[in-house]
Amino acid sequence: MRLVTRLALALALTTPAVALAADASEVVHRGAPFTLKDKPITLDDVAAKPDAFADKLTMISGKVSTVCQKKGCWLSLKSDKGTVARVTFKDYGFFAPKDCAGQVATVEATVKVTKLDAAERAHLAQDAGKKPEEIPEVELRLVANGLELTPAM
Repeated sequence: MRLVTRLALALALTTPAVALAADASEVVHRGAPFTLKDKPITLDDVAAKPDAFADKLTMISGKVSTVCQKKGCWLSLKSDKGTVARVTFKDYGFFAPKDCAGQVATVEATVKVTKLDAAERAHLAQDAGKKPEEIPEVELRLVANGLELTPAM
């Protein structure tokens, strides 16, 4: 057996299962460190007055409902009341884990109300495995500088 294979096997056999499982419960941060010290607001707060938050950096939290399965280049947040927002990542600078659906996400993001053309709706539908008509024509979009994911309790 090659030395690398032996080392990998030895590590796998000596690493406690508890240590491996602990990673799944940890907080994951992607992108820039948060700069705002405010407590996160909900998507419902933003949806109630989108113009008041437009183009402002805001700390928002919600539950991840879907994630781009090609790269993790966007995700959708959904509130308890059903408000939905698409989160994209500033300058395409980082991505979300493709398996983070169901986790609680906090984003430091700029709020946008975006009208989607037919081509963008078709692209987003393909990424989400949906039909273009299932993608809304107008969506609440959050352009995130940073993303923090916490396992749902």
